[in-house]
Amino acid sequence: MTDHSSETTITNDRRIGFALLRIMLGINMFGRSLVRIPQLDGFASGMADSFADTILPGSFVYVYAFIIVFTEAVVGLLLILGWKTRWALITMGLLLITLAFGQILQQSFGTVANILIYAIAVSFLLFNTKYDHFGIERGFSFKQKR
Repeated sequence: MTDHSSETTITNDRRIGFALLRIMLGINMFGRSLVRIPQLDGFASGMADSFADTILPGSFVYVYAFIIVFTEAVVGLLLILGWKTRWALITMGLLLITLAFGQILQQSFGTVANILIYAIAVSFLLFNTKYDHFGIERGFSFKQKR
């Protein structure tokens, strides 16, 4: 037999852990976009130049750099707020896949490994969305919701 208060504590700890990781990923994504937006054209041009020796056309990479920055901003904000978390995590996972593909084309396998760590965190959160409790969408209280 399990004590109800210890079950509640375990559930709350899982909810807190989910929120901490969700917010950390959100801050990371949102922060990346914040530092890139003021120099967006330079960021996009630099990305296009860095892919010059790959199969991707520079114009595509240039435009995609803008998409990356604005996607990071939206996803980051959603994760920080705890709103549309599942959608934000799926979007982040898809973005990570595209970033990994680009890094593979550049043969930056160390960066691909770093992206994989983010993908594991995103997958972990997706596997555990039942613990997504602290945020705009679910409320902020420690009370059990039925």
